[in-house]
Amino acid sequence: MIALTFALLFLTLFLFGRGYWRHIALPKLQNQRLALQLVRVKRQGQYLKLWLQHPDGLLLPKAKAGQHILLYGKDLQGKPVSRAYSLAQDCSQQRYYQLVIKAETDGRLSQALFQHLKVGDFIESSYPRGHFLLNRSRQPLVLVAGGVGITPMLAMAYAAIRQKRQVFLVYQARRLDDIVFYPLLRRLPRLQLRIALTQPPTDWQGFKGRIDAGYLYKLAGPQAQYYFCASAKMTEQLIYDLGILGAQHCYAEFFSAAASEQSFPIEINGVFTDSQGHKSVLDAILAARVPLNYDCKGGSCGLCKVRVVQGQYQQVLEPSMSCSADEVLACCIQPTSALVLSAEIEAEKSSAELSSGLIAVATTHT
Repeated sequence: MIALTFALLFLTLFLFGRGYWRHIALPKLQNQRLALQLVRVKRQGQYLKLWLQHPDGLLLPKAKAGQHILLYGKDLQGKPVSRAYSLAQDCSQQRYYQLVIKAETDGRLSQALFQHLKVGDFIESSYPRGHFLLNRSRQPLVLVAGGVGITPMLAMAYAAIRQKRQVFLVYQARRLDDIVFYPLLRRLPRLQLRIALTQPPTDWQGFKGRIDAGYLYKLAGPQAQYYFCASAKMTEQLIYDLGILGAQHCYAEFFSAAASEQSFPIEINGVFTDSQGHKSVLDAILAARVPLNYDCKGGSCGLCKVRVVQGQYQQVLEPSMSCSADEVLACCIQPTSALVLSAEIEAEKSSAELSSGLIAVATTHT
């Protein structure tokens, strides 16, 4: 009887602790910010490498291989913006955070950072977050990176090497100049580096063209763990083909989801739009000029919460922010049926304004 009482007490405390962590402690931690100082910056073509430290030299919150931080800043128009960037480092150390940022043509934060950032500047960031983590295993590991997708793969490579696993890193890029960390990758012990170039130099002796599932499967076989951080279209095809070949463990971190090829109506607060051609429900909502609050579009800021009133959807990105049971992040889902949503929006617009927005969207898609 005493043993049963203690078991019930332990279970009660466990459930209470888990609920407290998920609904109180974790949201508070997710909303805390760090004040970091830029101690080194390096530009490599279209890439910006940053080293961030605590201004007083203190150790930073520990990160896990594959996680990212959210940087907060202002775009070139002075408007607040935040973006998520994966940590590109050995996460066993806590002295600094290293990031690699690609200067996207329409990147609100990346363009501002490229033009104005200098050593000594202070930057606000979130605590490390994200669910794209390396699982502990003795099985071989195949890391597949495309472009700037090398950042979480580098952190995972360090962690896997410490686990004394067999590690393959397959890096897909256009040109040799696009290979980030090339000298470092060639020096890492026990890392088997494979580079595939679609625009190789004439004397290139490595893989030419785009990698396929057969190439990856031959490296490590069905029991290996396969991790991907590349374009959504490339990743989805490789995972599908690997599944046919018999690979059982595939994990992915998407830059963004592939655009939906299906047409499903989406209704939010009485305004209608359509999923076709959009990467997420959020993109479809914004295309209809509904001013739903958002920032990162990648599941990190947690601002685009909506409530699903009716309909079905699929998760296309893994959110880093927790939501209540009846909410979901619009940037992380695509509909699989007609959807009816409700949300608090920045400012209510008149029916005429919303209608004109819908006409513009319809004209664009035709």
